[in-house]
Amino acid sequence: MDRDDLDDVIVEERIAGKSSRALARQHRCSTAEVEAAVDRRLDYALDTNMRVRAIKLDVVRIEQLMAPFFERATKDRDVAAGTLCCKLLERRALLLGLDQPTQSRVDVYQVQREGEPHEFDRVHDAILRIARPGWRPDGGNGGAPAAPGDVGGPRG
Repeated sequence: MDRDDLDDVIVEERIAGKSSRALARQHRCSTAEVEAAVDRRLDYALDTNMRVRAIKLDVVRIEQLMAPFFERATKDRDVAAGTLCCKLLERRALLLGLDQPTQSRVDVYQVQREGEPHEFDRVHDAILRIARPGWRPDGGNGGAPAAPGDVGGPRG
């Protein structure tokens, strides 16, 4: 079997779902050679023009598939045919970008009230009240003179 024929066989089997490792064992070659065969046979760029062409073809296919089922759905009131038409229309809308995103996002922000002490400040004040009897968060210390290094008053 020449290389072109082998490439065709490998690509057909790869498209059918056979793994590169299985194909390499079957044809006594490396997985790199299997992938090289795929690259040689599927040698085209996935650029914007190719994507547009694929979308156009898919839209025409969807419309052709839908035609007989649309008639059944409208004339015979066939629920299954109507459901299939809806699915085909959804797919077409997705391909053409006609639908709005189905996911909406709401951001909730927590706003700190002004004048309310932060949790850190409350914990700090509680520790100082226990460690230094007579200490008050408003900066007063019950008439006792301030010791060097004393921290008084609310944190800023």
